[in-house]
Amino acid sequence: MHVRFLSDGSEYRSYGGGSFSKKKEGNGSIFWWAILITLLMGATTFCWFFSIMVFAQPEKPFNYKVLAKFNKLEPLRPWSTFSVPNGKKFGARDLLSEFYPYSREQLVVKNDLLKRSYIRNYKHEHPLYITGSYKVISQRPLGTQDVITTGWVVRVRSVEIEDVDLEMVLPSPSSKAEPFAIGDKVTIESNRPQLAALHVQRLDGERICVTTLPLAYTSFTASLTEIKMSPPEKLNMDAIWPITQDIPIMAAENMVETTTIKGIAVKS
Repeated sequence: MHVRFLSDGSEYRSYGGGSFSKKKEGNGSIFWWAILITLLMGATTFCWFFSIMVFAQPEKPFNYKVLAKFNKLEPLRPWSTFSVPNGKKFGARDLLSEFYPYSREQLVVKNDLLKRSYIRNYKHEHPLYITGSYKVISQRPLGTQDVITTGWVVRVRSVEIEDVDLEMVLPSPSSKAEPFAIGDKVTIESNRPQLAALHVQRLDGERICVTTLPLAYTSFTASLTEIKMSPPEKLNMDAIWPITQDIPIMAAENMVETTTIKGIAVKS
């Protein structure tokens, strides 16, 4: 039974069963709380996946900067010729036959793996070592625009097959003298591997260039001066690969035509 009374001619007062005239309160706050909790869950999930991505791919420039800023990068290990990790050894012909069939996408993935393994001190992957005899065709000091900012980068060309170039990155905080002379011969012995590949670049005319770095930083002897190297503290992952400009085969031959070729070896 529902009874209503008219009061002052302007409003009704309701008594008895049924719904009250006053609106229920509190439903709005529950809705906003649900939205807030959903947003927090989404932010937590994003942070979780973002952290996994950063730690899983330290070779990416942005990820490397984040890890370096929060001191989450393990220092690069100073190897010796007796403690370097085991890995595959590739001569010039092996390099060409291995990497020339790679597509552009496959080469990008491989280069990321090479850099990632180096940054992680080869804990999960083995290095790819370079062996053979090579001839120096150019060199220059490293600068702030390079992946390693102090030392030298030496461009050499295979004596066995001219389609293969190497970039030897020599990180040295104090060396100012040129490590080689143009035309010098560099021999990397297979029984003492230490030149590890960091980047492979396909060049014009079915040629490739491999950027390398000696893992045994303290045992490299050059023709003009001994390079005392040490692991770089930080890397500039925004740098352009390869580090040096390409030198055509004919131009390189003209550069070394009047020089004396000297035998250089990596020694322990």
